[in-house]
Amino acid sequence: MPANTNTNLGKSYPRVDAADKVSGRMQYASDIYLPGMLMCKVLKSPKAHARIVRIDTSRAMQLPGVRAIITGEDVPDAYFGNGAVHDKRILARDKVRYMGEPIAAVAAVDEMTAQEAVELIDVVYEDLPAVTGPLDALQPDAPLVHEELPSYHGFGEGMGGNICTTLSNDRGDVDAAFDQADYIFEDTFRSQGINQGYLEAMACVANVDPSGRIHVWTSTQAPYQIRATLATVVDCPLSRLRIIPMEMGGGFGAKLRLCVEAYPVLLSMRTGKPVKLIATREETFTLSGFRLPTIVYLKTGVMQDGKIVAREAISIFDMGAHLGAGVQSGVSHTLGPYNIPNFRMRSYAVYTNKIWAGSYRASGVADVTFAVESHADIVARKLGMDPWEFRKRNAFQEGDLAIQGGTIPANGLHETMDAIKTHMALPRKPEAGTGIGLAMCQWRSGSGPSTASVSIQEDGTVSLLTGSVDITGTDTVFAQIVAEALGIDVSQVVIAKRDTDLAPFTGPSGGSRITYSQGKTVQMATEDAKEQLVALAADLLDVQPQMLTCADGGVHVTDDPDKRVSLAQLARRSVTTSGPIIGIASLSAMPFAPIFSTQAAEVKVDQETGNIRILRFAQAQDVGVAINPMAIEGQIDGGVVQGIGRAVSEEVMIKNGEILNPSLTTYLMPMAADVPTIENILVEVPAEDGPFGARAVAEPPGFGPPAAIANAIEDAVGIRLKTLPLSADKVLQALRGEAPEAADIDPELLQRLRQ
Repeated sequence: MPANTNTNLGKSYPRVDAADKVSGRMQYASDIYLPGMLMCKVLKSPKAHARIVRIDTSRAMQLPGVRAIITGEDVPDAYFGNGAVHDKRILARDKVRYMGEPIAAVAAVDEMTAQEAVELIDVVYEDLPAVTGPLDALQPDAPLVHEELPSYHGFGEGMGGNICTTLSNDRGDVDAAFDQADYIFEDTFRSQGINQGYLEAMACVANVDPSGRIHVWTSTQAPYQIRATLATVVDCPLSRLRIIPMEMGGGFGAKLRLCVEAYPVLLSMRTGKPVKLIATREETFTLSGFRLPTIVYLKTGVMQDGKIVAREAISIFDMGAHLGAGVQSGVSHTLGPYNIPNFRMRSYAVYTNKIWAGSYRASGVADVTFAVESHADIVARKLGMDPWEFRKRNAFQEGDLAIQGGTIPANGLHETMDAIKTHMALPRKPEAGTGIGLAMCQWRSGSGPSTASVSIQEDGTVSLLTGSVDITGTDTVFAQIVAEALGIDVSQVVIAKRDTDLAPFTGPSGGSRITYSQGKTVQMATEDAKEQLVALAADLLDVQPQMLTCADGGVHVTDDPDKRVSLAQLARRSVTTSGPIIGIASLSAMPFAPIFSTQAAEVKVDQETGNIRILRFAQAQDVGVAINPMAIEGQIDGGVVQGIGRAVSEEVMIKNGEILNPSLTTYLMPMAADVPTIENILVEVPAEDGPFGARAVAEPPGFGPPAAIANAIEDAVGIRLKTLPLSADKVLQALRGEAPEAADIDPELLQRLRQ
């Protein structure tokens, strides 16, 4: 292909949608208003576990303004799943399994009437024993959350009782390696429940048109996946559903799955009217899953020189009432970024009577990273080694065997380590009461089905169509990729708005796959269009294609720039010759491209109050190639802030299945004063297969802060906290020796889980 002489890569372009957002012109799902629209409210269970004896909607139906009420008996009896097991109905029928489980939905002329009707629905319950802790749920005599589990689609080996998934990953002779190790270290770590904290609450509008097609405007990261699940739960052909993903005000994984969409759809089908649902802030804690607590046990065998030779890991993921995300990280990330030749890993997903576990920025990996990187510091300190040197000795090298199989390709792991050592002037001992802690993070550039089409317009502009939802500014990166490949300015690229009728199928916007996987298809589709342009230009200019260069909005002879033809001329000519120029590309998967980062926190601990002040937070991350440095730093900063919240303040308080703090006034996310200036170092070791060498970026920055801060606390005042969050009261109690950390897993249960 002809060379380009363009410089769109490595530039910090503002978001292509910035003007619409800051001016208020951008439309969100809650902005959709249709003639005759009704409002929807959902009745939620006040019980953690109970049998439904009777539901009486008669009083609610008599309320003026109520147009329809649906219960589980009024909708198709369809099961679907947030994971491999189909264990969920859209409305409870026989019993409820968590506080907040939807039981009925109302459509009324306005929101107030709908809410009043919800309160008039009479439900009679028969209380059942509830189990709300994962360790309790694993006991032989624990109440069963799903007695019917063996009959569910997806039931398989390792499931039963309250265990809905068992995963394992083994390599080498672990027991022999432990026997040969000079030292063995064991620790148990616990993370808390945390909410994604997105600002735009879930919203959806549904309308059934006269032809019977169902149009759904929704705040979602996964329009095609929503369409498929909706087709199941409303029992209609896929072709009847059109999903229009609206602009999103945050999701972080919470909007990857069906949440609120079914209720307005079913009510619109019932009434023949458009129906809207806008969740309250409290409902973002009850209608959509968030992360639930995780317990990670680690046993590590180490030689005298600090080399790790064996690891055993047992992870227990609280799934709430329905199988959700995260359990995979218990067998894919409990090694950390370390070359450990012998390992035995077990990961369990456990039902409890709580809201189901949703996705949040690489579900489960942050929980596991807290355990792995805290454990690394504990081992290093007990060996009398510098924590950085201990990590350096064991860190993956290019060519090492990856936990997923295959070998570790070229990457910037060691460059990130070296960058942090230099940047933080390590090793050094800060002043009294102040400490420095490290954490290393690993992830992968996400893959999955991706498609794209690129059309050259008659005026020389370029239209890009993909099925991806822009949740992080990725449309801007796509525009840069197109511009770089064609030799045009970013302003000449138009990003077409998409829905499931118009855009080609693609995977969800999440899992660190958009720039790497979707961006690759954008590059491929642009190269396809470029080939057509060059072939046409070669014919017009009477030269060979290899003699041409794409630049400055056209195609010119490399050795004679004045001999050129513009994209507009080529587009107009193509209409009457070869046909309009449209480049297309699709792929199903991308090669393994790891992401590594190293993070450092410097904290000061007030020994009178236990308060933690984060003085500095620095991180170096291998981004492959920084297509848009400003966008990358924005993603990295945001991830760190979320990680700081996870580390020191955020916790969904659940007692007997009830969420005690479902609001932003009581759920304590970090404020500006809690966050230091984040010091970023972008390491660029190109990924062989990424678009122009780019790797994914977004999720790893949030993994390391809890461990880095916990390690810094120990460095500062000599206490080790193994349970999140690292709140001031826990620090103060530990300083006073008044409150021991949570107990380890019962040895008998631990032995059962080893099987």
